[in-house]
Amino acid sequence: MKHAAKSVLLVILVLLMAGCWDRMEIEERATILGLSIDLHDEETSDEPINHPNSDNIPTSEIGMVKITAQLAVPGQIPLGPSQGGGGGGPEDTVWVVKAIGHSMDDAISNLQQQLGSTLFLGHLKIIIISKEVAEKGIKEISDYIKRHPEIRRDTWLLVNGKMAEETLKIAPKLERVPVLYLSGMLDNAIKMGKFPKGKVGEFWVGLENLGQDGYLPYITVEEKEHIQISGLAYFKDMKMVGNLEPYQIAYFNGITEQNPGGSKALVKLSEDESVMFQSTVRKSKIKATLKDGRPHIKVNLKVIGNIVEKRNMTIDSQEVSQKIEKITEGLIKEQCEQLIKETQEKQSDIFGFGEYVRGSLRSYWDTEVRTAEKWREVYKNLSVDVETQVEIKEAGIRSK
Repeated sequence: MKHAAKSVLLVILVLLMAGCWDRMEIEERATILGLSIDLHDEETSDEPINHPNSDNIPTSEIGMVKITAQLAVPGQIPLGPSQGGGGGGPEDTVWVVKAIGHSMDDAISNLQQQLGSTLFLGHLKIIIISKEVAEKGIKEISDYIKRHPEIRRDTWLLVNGKMAEETLKIAPKLERVPVLYLSGMLDNAIKMGKFPKGKVGEFWVGLENLGQDGYLPYITVEEKEHIQISGLAYFKDMKMVGNLEPYQIAYFNGITEQNPGGSKALVKLSEDESVMFQSTVRKSKIKATLKDGRPHIKVNLKVIGNIVEKRNMTIDSQEVSQKIEKITEGLIKEQCEQLIKETQEKQSDIFGFGEYVRGSLRSYWDTEVRTAEKWREVYKNLSVDVETQVEIKEAGIRSK
C-alpha cells in the first residue's frame, strides 16, 4: 500500500510540474494592441503567400482589405506612472506595420510574414474600421473577430469617420501608447455618463436580438494629434446607415437608461436667460401595446440633475425651478422624438423597441413579424410617444 500511495503521489507531482509545457516567452510574441481596417483601393495586389496570383481569387464582401497593426515594443511599455523627464514617445513604445489581403485572415497571414515573432491578439484593446468599410458591411469582419480565440469580448470596436489607419498614427501628449489612451478615453466617458456601454461583446449581443440593431462608437481624428468621440455609428443588418451627433448621445442614453448621468444641455428660458443642466440619474420605462391593431411604444423618461451654470437670472424660488424643469422637459422630449424619427427613416432600431414588442406582444410578433427584416419595416412607421419628467436636485448658490 505504501508503494501504491507513493506512486500515485509521484504521478500527481509530475502532472503538476508539467503546467508550463506549452509556454511562450513574451519576447517571442508580437503583441498587437490596436488594429485598423481600411479598404485597399490601390492597383497593386498582395503577395502570393497563401495563394498564387490570380484574378479568380475570391475576396471578402467589401473587396481587398488593408490592415494596420500597432504592436508593442518589448520592454518599452510603461508598467506604472511615468517618472517625469525620462522615457520616449509613442514612436519608441509601439511599432506600426501594414498588410493587405483578400480577407481578414489573409491579411493577418501576410502581416505575420513580415514579423519574426508569433502574432498575439490576447492584449488587443481596439479594432478600428473606416466609415467606408462600415457602410459596405462588416459581417465577415465581425465573424472573423468572433471566431478568433485570442480576441476578448471586452475589446473596443470603433468606426472612424475617415481612414481608420490614421487613428494609429496619432501621438497624444498624455499617454506613451496611443491605443491605451483611446481605450482609457472611452472607458472614462462611460464612467462619466457621457457615452453608452458598447464594446464588441455587447455589440454582438444586440445583433442576436431580432428586435434590435447594433451601434458602435464613432470617432474622428482632429489635426492628426488627438481623437474626438463624434457620436454613435448605427447599423442596419451589419451595414452602417447613419451616425448620431455627439449631443444626441445624451438622449439615446436617456431612452436606454444608461447610468450614471453626466451629459449636459443648454436650456434657454428667454432671449437673455439660460442655464446649463447636467443629468445625474436617468430612469426610463418602455411599454409596448397594441393601438388600432398595430404596435405602439410609450417611453416614460425621468431625468434627475443639477443646474451647473446660469446666465442673467436668479433661481430664488420654487416657481423658477419649476419653470426650468418644464422647459427642459420640452427640450428633452423634442430631441428624443427627433432622434427616434431619424433612426426610423434608416430602419435601424438601436433602442431595442422590437424586443419589447417581442416580449409583451408575443402573439402579434409570431403572426405579423417573426424576422428582423420584417421588424425593420414595422419600425419605420412605428408610433412612439415620449413623456418626460425633469427633477432639479441642486440649483447652486442663490444670488440676491
